[in-house]
Amino acid sequence: MKITLNGYYGFSNYGDDLFNLTSVLGAARWWPGHDVDILGPPVHGIDAHFRVPSWFPNELYTAPGLGGKLSRLAFLTGALAARDLLVYAGGSTLSHGSLLKKLQRVAAERGWTKFAAIGVSVGPFSDAADEAEAARFLRQFSYVAVRDQQSLTMLERMRVPYQPVMARDLVGALPLLLPGSFWEEPAPAAPPTLGVSFRFYESHSGGDVERERVRNAALMEGICRHAKRRGTRVRIFCLNTHPRWGDMPLCCELQDRLASEGLFAEIITSDDHLLGCWHSLAACHAVLCVRMHAGITAYLNNVPFALVEYHEKCTDFLDDIGQPSSLRVLADAADPEEVAALIERLLRKEGHPALSPETYALEAAANFTAAPWATPATPRPEAMPVAVR
Repeated sequence: MKITLNGYYGFSNYGDDLFNLTSVLGAARWWPGHDVDILGPPVHGIDAHFRVPSWFPNELYTAPGLGGKLSRLAFLTGALAARDLLVYAGGSTLSHGSLLKKLQRVAAERGWTKFAAIGVSVGPFSDAADEAEAARFLRQFSYVAVRDQQSLTMLERMRVPYQPVMARDLVGALPLLLPGSFWEEPAPAAPPTLGVSFRFYESHSGGDVERERVRNAALMEGICRHAKRRGTRVRIFCLNTHPRWGDMPLCCELQDRLASEGLFAEIITSDDHLLGCWHSLAACHAVLCVRMHAGITAYLNNVPFALVEYHEKCTDFLDDIGQPSSLRVLADAADPEEVAALIERLLRKEGHPALSPETYALEAAANFTAAPWATPATPRPEAMPVAVR
């Protein structure tokens, strides 16, 4: 079978690139014998067949205007015409009824190709019409594995004609697919390292921009106060480097703020080394993040973390793993001292999620192993290597 993996690919985003990597590795392991490619431009470090050739300008493919939309439409149409199955692989990609979604729904209804989804969130939707359009599309799918309980509830409400699978975030399966041990204990004599990530959300989604400004200011001030008091090293992760939607302005602002206090902080991106970024997050003693997959990376590597609940998907993830209330940050956070105290709790390892990352990883593998086209003789994934902290 000719399978194309589809997602928010090519937009210089760490989480989506991890979806891409996990999908390629998972398909090679659990869907052998199928012809698999990616609907998106090449990602450095991922060995796969990408439908968007390397010579095609990435700036055009990801552009928000007419040129970008026509580019994405052209490559999507090619996949619809040539492939047997399009699999949405990871993320909140089933949340709005765009023109491209409507085209795919028509393709499904007319039998041009088949559709499935793994590791996705369903919703949230902007209005009832948006939800109805998504439901009409999702009823055409042959298989859906979701990453949170809220999405499972949504599909039940939509009365889809199949049994959805609760299989966790797609990246949860990555530790089962990486060779050997991927996490090293930081040197105990070294000062602790705090990994941080920021992002714009309200600014790019028409939300409460003032709330975003106040929250980011409180996070930065809290990080600076803590680092100055404790001598903690700060490692800043810029997990989206897109020139329009990326995080670099916030990362540079925090770096400058720390420098004004005489504190050095490096900025790390995943542009040239996706797994290098994964390893760098895993080597931190604690992680405070707005980017969801900084938190998921920390969780899977047994690193204490706190994730800002700027979006429903973050809350759903934290609810599903049983994150303690003492290690949660609401979207309207505004007190730098509370942020500094939270960092102290993380470094002292006060509390941890109720669901173990080992269990999460094994359940995430079901995204692949429960698919109807998976190899029937696929053995149960072995337990992933876990470092004890």
